[in-house]
This record gives sequence, structure tokens and C-alpha cells, in this order.
Amino acid sequence: MAGRALRASVGGSLAVLAVLVAPATAAAGTIAGTVTAEGGGPLQGVEVCPTPEPYTFEADCVYTDASGHYQLTLRGADYKLSFSAFQSNLRYVSEWYDDARYSEADLFHLGDSENANLDVALAEGGSIGGAVTDEGTEAPVKGIWACAVDSEGIPIRCDRSDSSGAYLINGLPSGTYDVEYEGGNTVNYLREFYEDADSWAAATPVLVTAPATTPTIDAKLAQGAEILGHVTDPETSGPSKGVFVCANEQAPGEYQGCDSTDANGDYAIRSLPAGAYLVAFELEYFPWGLWAKQWWQGATTMAEADPIVLAPPETRTGIDGQATSPFGFPPPHDPVAWSGTVETLSPLTREPPKKCKKGFHRKLVKGKRRCVRKHKKHQQRRKGRQARKVRG
Repeated sequence: MAGRALRASVGGSLAVLAVLVAPATAAAGTIAGTVTAEGGGPLQGVEVCPTPEPYTFEADCVYTDASGHYQLTLRGADYKLSFSAFQSNLRYVSEWYDDARYSEADLFHLGDSENANLDVALAEGGSIGGAVTDEGTEAPVKGIWACAVDSEGIPIRCDRSDSSGAYLINGLPSGTYDVEYEGGNTVNYLREFYEDADSWAAATPVLVTAPATTPTIDAKLAQGAEILGHVTDPETSGPSKGVFVCANEQAPGEYQGCDSTDANGDYAIRSLPAGAYLVAFELEYFPWGLWAKQWWQGATTMAEADPIVLAPPETRTGIDGQATSPFGFPPPHDPVAWSGTVETLSPLTREPPKKCKKGFHRKLVKGKRRCVRKHKKHQQRRKGRQARKVRG
């Protein structure tokens, strides 16, 4: 097991520097080490992330260099440490110290002014490969996220399809996965699961045996609908950058897509299924929920907002607004109806919540630490698995 290769040794007594430090200032410590492949050489591009416990502040992540070395400079605290090969799509399994899930990970204590050494060896994982094409034209589709989803419904590793439509999801432990395909705001295709399933529970499981590759897990995707618009600053009449915009499905009241305006004030919400949508501007996450300051055509509440009815592959343009950047405005009165992961919805959140809300737990999702709902999809997953067993 990779965990047996993990060893931590805190450096012995350090010479006390004769430097006066203000009482409120804590001297930083370091955690450094080398990440290697189990039985092999150093690994470059592994992301090392410290999560303080309790989660009262944010700590920066670093990447290993060509020699597999990393160094974290941190305040004294207890940390959970993750070693993720997600961003570089390496063929090695990501892990928490000491070879555990987040909830079971060991705490690593770092004292002020202490130096600690932690070398890690990652196990080689398996892979899932395939190709993504257009359902109508059969042409390859570039830019689709293909993600391996674990038994808890969490996308643990992903890859984007290239110009030939090919993808290869690496670093998977042996086990059974669902594969999710999503274009997001980059490519206008409807989200689906293997094999041509529209829900997680109905997906066909894919077996992975590390370190082998499970091939030809292909997908033919249908085009979605999209909403395009422009946001101007009401004071300057110029483009408003960084305004967060969401398309909220009128029934059953779940968000389907979000985007933030670019330097030109433009946004695009793509890959939408057929439905009636309420478009909200100026959103921000607070510990008690996601809030909208205004809705399309200046409506101040969800109830007053006009729906936009879409049918793929329709494109609706001119869904414009006037808004300022959402940073710093006080909590407004109208919440967005939402389901799923709040932090996924709101990349503009500057400070993460100190802890996840009841019913959520913190996990790595597409390479980022997020609060993930624990119960609803898990129940659907179990029901779907049981139904397939009965049918079989």
C-alpha cells in the first residue's frame, strides 16, 4: 500500500533565533519532502494541499518540481495533507496522509518555527479511455470533461477530450466507476453518463483493474441549449467584469449552469437541457446559502422574474443585465433555489466556510476542496444499484 511508504519526521530541536517577534506574530514552519512513484522515481506535477483543522483559514497548495520535491510554508497548526495527481492527470492514485479518505486522514501537527519532512510514494492506478462524438454528425468533440465518479457520486479523476475526441482518465484505484460527460460552459453538449444514461443511478458501471486501462468507453452526445448575454456597470455604462450569473431551472428549481462575466462583460451559460430558466445576476455564497441581488430584466425576487423557455439546440442571446461586481455586497433578501454543491456554484467566493453545512462533507471534487451533499444522491445510487441487481 502507498500508505506504508509515507513517513513523517519532525526535525529535532531548532536553534532559537535571537529575533524579537511581535506577540501577535507567529513564526512560520515548513513541511517539505519528495513525492515518488511506488518502487520508482520522482513525480513532477503532484499538487500538495494542506487543509487546516479546524478549517478556520485557507492555506495555499504547491506542486512538486522535476525532482519530486515540494515545500509548504505554514503557520503552526494541525493539517490534513492531500497529494493529488488530478491536475496533471498522472497515472498515480491521489491520497490523503496517511493513505486514507479525507474523513479518516491523519492529522499532521506543525509547530511554529518547526521544520517537518514528509516523503510520499503514490501507487500506480488504472485508467479509463474512450472517445466522444457528436450524436448527429458523429464528428469528434473536443473539450468535453470525462470524469470517473466513485460510489459516493463524487468525480474523483477527469480528463478533457482532445481534437480527436479521445480522453484518458488516469490514476484510478481498482474498482467500479460511472463515467460522466460534461461540456459545461466550454462546449455546448448535454451532460450524460455512460452508457447513454441521463442520471447517475442509471449509468452503466465501468470496471477498472489497476494498473490496466479499460478502453472504448465511448459517448455520443447531443447538443444543448445556451444563454448568452452582456452585463454593464450601471454607474459607468461600461462592461462589468466578474459578475456571477446563473440559470436557475424554474421547475423543479435547481440550478443548471453558471458563469462569471469576462473583461468585456460577456457571459455564456451552455449545455442546458430543455426547460424554463430564471436568470439571476450578482450572486454570492454566504454560510447560510447562495443569494441573488437581482434577476433578469431588473426583477428583485425570483417570483417576479420572467422565465426563458429553451429547447436544445437553441441559443438565446441578449439576456443582458446591469450589475456591479458582487464582491462585498451585504446579504440580500432573495435566495436562489439550488441543489448540489454550493462551492461548485460559486467560484467567486473569497473565503470558504469554516465548516460544511449539516448534510455536507468536504472532499476533493475535480481537484478542488468542496462541500459535497452526503445523502440525496447516495440514496439514489443505492436504489439504482439495487434495481440493476434485481433486473440482473
